[in-house]
Amino acid sequence: MTNYSKDVIDGLVAWTQELQKCDGNPDCIRQSGQELRKSLDDIFPSSAKLEFDNDKINYIFSTIFFLSNRLNKALIGLSEVDDAINNLVTDKKQEVNGDSKDKDLGEFESVLNKILSDYF
Repeated sequence: MTNYSKDVIDGLVAWTQELQKCDGNPDCIRQSGQELRKSLDDIFPSSAKLEFDNDKINYIFSTIFFLSNRLNKALIGLSEVDDAINNLVTDKKQEVNGDSKDKDLGEFESVLNKILSDYF
């Protein structure tokens, strides 16, 4: 008897509990994602172990892996955006000279573009 749906949900619950402990830390989120992928690997057998090889079942399994991977990457990117925005706001509060405003925004734009290319 299989329990894929229950096991995946239990794995996602454990993952979200770990994410809550990360407090927005990108490295912690990245590590939690690796643990989620390991958990999914443990839940889903390799196709050689299935009694039937069915493209539709493999499609469902690969969709779960793809979506969990994309969600984890999006969360890492989001936490890095938080850091970039917080750094920009902190820097602006400390800046008195208005000339550096364009430079700060340009640097922020570069950081944002890198985050988008890395995670989205």
